[in-house]
Amino acid sequence: MNFVNSLPAAEISNSPVSVQGPEKQLDDIRSRILHFYSKIKEYDLSKTTESNLPELYDVFSELYELAHTNVSEAIYHTVFKDPVICSLLPQIHRSYIRFFSLHETHMARKVLNHDDPWKMLESFPLYRRYENLIKVQVENSPEIGTLAFIGCGPLPVTLLLFDKLYNIRCIGIDKNPEAVELAKKCIKHFGLEKEISIILGDETVLSGVEWDSVLIAGLTEPKTRIFRNLYYIIKKKKLELKKPNSICYRNYTGMRQLLYWPVRPEHTLGFRKIKEIYPSGGVNNTLVFLECE
Repeated sequence: MNFVNSLPAAEISNSPVSVQGPEKQLDDIRSRILHFYSKIKEYDLSKTTESNLPELYDVFSELYELAHTNVSEAIYHTVFKDPVICSLLPQIHRSYIRFFSLHETHMARKVLNHDDPWKMLESFPLYRRYENLIKVQVENSPEIGTLAFIGCGPLPVTLLLFDKLYNIRCIGIDKNPEAVELAKKCIKHFGLEKEISIILGDETVLSGVEWDSVLIAGLTEPKTRIFRNLYYIIKKKKLELKKPNSICYRNYTGMRQLLYWPVRPEHTLGFRKIKEIYPSGGVNNTLVFLECE
């Protein structure tokens, strides 16, 4: 199966609920996680390159199918308390981060090598998912003047679509020099250097730039430090602002925690949760909206 233009096809639609008892369902999930783990541990992902992506797409399709399986709340809570599964999750999460980084880098290079970058971007099967995710954020946020996105990655689709769909000025922030270099090239390729800025650094750079809304990527770490610094930056700038800051983060909930751990309450001390919108279809991220207490 060829997944060159998208994440694994398992993300396209939710898997049906298995018609079986809780113990049998847990055993099945555990068995499938062990099977995925047995495959992924054969790779040294610290040395894996884009050339390995075709085979990695096939391997990770198993994880995506599991992550998008509909199960009851009781089942997924049991899954993430299972000692066998919990012992494997750190390595599974690390493998997913590396895989996703390779995937985004590959997509960025495809866009850069195309004469019509919008045509290429719109051809990606997940393009409409990004549109819907951004629409939900805009509809549930105060009016956004300038959006700062922490963890924008090498292909800043989110920033491109905020500008295209809503004419919102954007600032992308990433601490990975390679990701920043590729993101800047992508923005230039789209001719949007005046509308979108890309900055190398972490969340602390927000103290020196103008913004009124911030979005935090799902894989950005460390969460405790990011939210703590945001709290102090917002408190310091609060008197200078004519309207409150809009704060939103992308999160992993339910079975999608197989891909990455969610933000926990202790990460967001000093903030009040306003709203939480769960994903539909194959979208990975829950959107959580906060305000500074």
